[in-house]
Amino acid sequence: MKQDKLNFLQESAQSFNIALSQEQLDNFYKYWEFLNEYNFHTNIVSDAKIDTVFVKHFIDSLSFGLVTNYLNFDKPSKLIDIGTGGGFPSFALAIVFPNLEICAVDSVGKKTKFLEELLTKISLPNKIEILNTRSEELARNANYRELFDVCVSRAVGKLNALSEYCLPFVKKDGYFIAYKAFSVNDELLESQNALHILGGEFIKKIDYKLPEKDSITRNLIIVQKKSITPDKYPRRTGLPKKKPL
Repeated sequence: MKQDKLNFLQESAQSFNIALSQEQLDNFYKYWEFLNEYNFHTNIVSDAKIDTVFVKHFIDSLSFGLVTNYLNFDKPSKLIDIGTGGGFPSFALAIVFPNLEICAVDSVGKKTKFLEELLTKISLPNKIEILNTRSEELARNANYRELFDVCVSRAVGKLNALSEYCLPFVKKDGYFIAYKAFSVNDELLESQNALHILGGEFIKKIDYKLPEKDSITRNLIIVQKKSITPDKYPRRTGLPKKKPL
C-alpha cells in the first residue's frame, strides 16, 4: 500500500510541474505517519487518514507548482505561511524546495508544537522558523515586515481580510499566493480596494482540481506587491476580519 500511495503522490505532483525524488516521497510518508499518530491525542486536522491527508493537504499544497513561472526557487528565497496549521503548505513546500527559507506562523499553540516535533522526524535542509503568534502582531516587527519573497496562506477567510494579514510581510515585487476554494470571483471584486490600499495588484487566478472523485475546482490567487504597505496596516487584532478594507 505504501508504494501505491507514493506513486499516486508522485503522479499528482507531476501534474503540478513538481518532480518528487524517492527521498522526498519518503519524507511525505513519514510526515503523514507522524501526523496520523499525533492526531490520536491532539487534534491537528479533522481527518488524518492517509487518503485524506495525501489529497486534501499534501497534493493541494503542491498545486503551488502551478505558480512557479512567477517565482524562481533555484536561488535562496524567503517564504512565510500565515495560518499554517499542520504545516500546509509550508512544510510540504520545504520538502520540495530545499532553497526555501521558511517561516511557519500559527496562532494555535498545539499546532506549532506539532510542527516543532515534526522537524525531529523528517530531515529537511531548509532553514525553518516556527512562530506561535498572530500575524497582526508579527507584522509590526521590523525583522519580519516586508522581508519575504512570497507569502502563502490556505487559511479560511475572505481575500480582502487575508490580504491585510499577508501583504505587510511581502517585499516590493514579491508575491502573495492565496489558496482558495469554490468560486472566488466575488471575493476578487471585493478585495480590489484592500489590494490597492495595501500595495498589492491582482495578477492571475489559476484553477485546478484535486485527484478525487467529483473534485470541485480550487484556485490559486496570485497578487504581486507593487508598493510598500502603509505603516498603519495591519490594524489591531480581529479588525481585518470584522471590518475588511
